[in-house]
Amino acid sequence: MARKGEIIGAVDFGSRDVRVLIARKSGDGAIQILGHGVAPARGCVAQGIIQDLSAAQLALKRALSDAEKEAGARVPALFCGISGKNVETCIREGNVKLDKGMVEFDHMEEALEMAARDALAAGKRPVYSITSQEWYVDDLRVSEPLSIRGSVLKVRVHFALLPSLIEDNLTICIESQGKELEDVVFLPLAAGMGCLTPEDIDLGVAILDMGRSSTGLAVYRDRRILATHCFEWGGFHITRDVAAGLQISFEEAIDLIMLYGISERLIRQEAQKRSGDETESDTEPAGADANIKLKSAVQGAPNIVPRSELDSIVFERSQELLNRVHHHLNSRGLAKHVIRGVVLTGGSAMIRNQALLAETLFQAPARIGLPVGIDILPQPVNSPEFVPLIGVVRHGFEYRDALRSGRLRIPQGVTGTMLRAIGNFFKKYFF
Repeated sequence: MARKGEIIGAVDFGSRDVRVLIARKSGDGAIQILGHGVAPARGCVAQGIIQDLSAAQLALKRALSDAEKEAGARVPALFCGISGKNVETCIREGNVKLDKGMVEFDHMEEALEMAARDALAAGKRPVYSITSQEWYVDDLRVSEPLSIRGSVLKVRVHFALLPSLIEDNLTICIESQGKELEDVVFLPLAAGMGCLTPEDIDLGVAILDMGRSSTGLAVYRDRRILATHCFEWGGFHITRDVAAGLQISFEEAIDLIMLYGISERLIRQEAQKRSGDETESDTEPAGADANIKLKSAVQGAPNIVPRSELDSIVFERSQELLNRVHHHLNSRGLAKHVIRGVVLTGGSAMIRNQALLAETLFQAPARIGLPVGIDILPQPVNSPEFVPLIGVVRHGFEYRDALRSGRLRIPQGVTGTMLRAIGNFFKKYFF
């Protein structure tokens, strides 16, 4: 009988929205997004931490229900992306002598365990993606070490240190919907899996996952993860400044930011300043001096303001946030590796002219990241907001493949209920 394919579910608990995807991978490796669901988080999640468990459960229920209804399928478990200022990251190595002169599964597992032990921290669990492993035999890079002959096996792997508070409450939230938390993956790495090309990762690229309350960074070069970081700021910091400066609601501030974006005139002026050309442009974009009528101005505040006032706030705050990333890259010697430029994902990447501002400040190519590697993609999901979750989906399929091949053992703490659920699911979709 023909093989139908394998289905997985993925969730991203964002500060603005909770998103769910249901995806299928066919026998020939093609990935199809079967269903998607989005529910407003309404403040129940911030910096990756669930703030209101009941509200988070309700948001997940709505998003999951919509995704499963659209997909016409139910999933027993969910893969989850994690990020935020409380999730530390590190890169560790593990070395194992090859007593028989050839790499076996046990050697790979021992090397990974050694690296994980070196990453241990009190109250935190080191987690990693199967795609973040680099293998070396006698210091020579190999893509698949199994059965390679040599003397020493080394693994270099990226870990995210997941605090118990975050993991425990994510687990409770997911289990409240009758699902299991199958695995977690660091969202900046997932964003890379969701939109970067092999050429990006080889030549050198920085990916910025710009969320509402935090921004994740991952830098790649020579098919390696060079560094990752989470910044304690996101699009809401721009929203907050606009709401404070114009004395309006957060909702209207968001609408204005998305409508007008970052001023191209101010970006051009910044580019001229950096090039040493202080000459003012004679041409002004249409509407640059227009007034904006506000809908939610507080009593006593003006309800009509010049657009230049909004432009100034959005530009200054956006520039400040991107300059922090630029300083981080320069101070750690990472900027020289970003040959392919900067790729922006996440909801805040959708602010108009965000990529143009990044290109000006970084003095490197910049683009908005869109999903890659998906054969069938619904139009609403073809967005930078969904890129990290697309990466979680791809991580999930890689994880399942590694389990089947034996390259990855069932981690400690996985429940029998979960294994039975996954086993039943395999029986249903594999023949």
